[in-house]
Amino acid sequence: MSNQGQQESLPVQLSLFDIESPGLGHKQRRNKLDKRSITPESDLQTARFWFKVHLESSGHPKNTVYAYTNDLAVLIDTIGNKTLRQINEKDIGAYLSSAHKKSTRKRRLTSLREFYAYLIHNLRLQIDDPTTPFYPERVNLKTPVPLFPEEQKRLLATARNLGDKYFLMVYLMLKLGLTRTELLALKKQHVDVSDPSEPIIYINYGDPRWRHKDRVLKADKEFSETYIQYRDTIESDTLFPIIPQSVNAILHRIAKIAEIDKQVTPQLLRDTFGVEQAKSGKTEEELLAILGLADDPRNRDSVRRYIRLANPVGEVGDISSDSK
Repeated sequence: MSNQGQQESLPVQLSLFDIESPGLGHKQRRNKLDKRSITPESDLQTARFWFKVHLESSGHPKNTVYAYTNDLAVLIDTIGNKTLRQINEKDIGAYLSSAHKKSTRKRRLTSLREFYAYLIHNLRLQIDDPTTPFYPERVNLKTPVPLFPEEQKRLLATARNLGDKYFLMVYLMLKLGLTRTELLALKKQHVDVSDPSEPIIYINYGDPRWRHKDRVLKADKEFSETYIQYRDTIESDTLFPIIPQSVNAILHRIAKIAEIDKQVTPQLLRDTFGVEQAKSGKTEEELLAILGLADDPRNRDSVRRYIRLANPVGEVGDISSDSK
């Protein structure tokens, strides 16, 4: 497919996480209602309710919706049911400090930032963001144990024997580095096989805040042939209409049949992809881009681990040792 042809097709690419539909009138009415209902004088409990509606209608996983809204419930228990305008940095500090574990404080801050991004950017409320002075505490990352080349071959071969769907799922995570969420959000419109020798997969979040996650990934002819066969057998526009937990269960089953002792998860496949890309000579910046990671210290640490694992002996560029 020519570059011109690719450019012409881009405007009609659907957002990977856009679930709006002309037929969902009740969702449209509900979204209009929350914008009229929430003001700077609204209390936290009201805002929490509409934030939950927003998360659900935006297609967030149930466990994410629960985590975010539960964290806000704890905030209300900690500082009281204040209005949005009343909440200040001291309140946020007290809330974060009440968590004893570093990982809990980090998660709470993430929940709050998503909440305030919704209020300020989605609803355009004229309020200050009291989370601005706070930064996530460093939580040490575990060094991944990627699949060895022989294990990768066995996993793909076993998946192929089980069926096209399973091969495609493993391929997209292992060979292209998709996250589980990205895998489950893929639709037929996101896969371009007009040139079967160079298929293209579009990862498009459709949100300026997540622009760094948008990617255009190239697969190979083996993927095209399998994908075309699979695509023509499913009625759903979504390629893998299953729940997130099913992805993990499927990988566990495939790994067991392939006699792989490691705990094979979506994250392990993505880690393996990262290491293989580092072996091919990708730089830190290139790894961040191809994995759709924001350029921050934690993600820098992640890709540096991939580079270390790809180069087990000798010195690697300007990579410093991990701080403890």
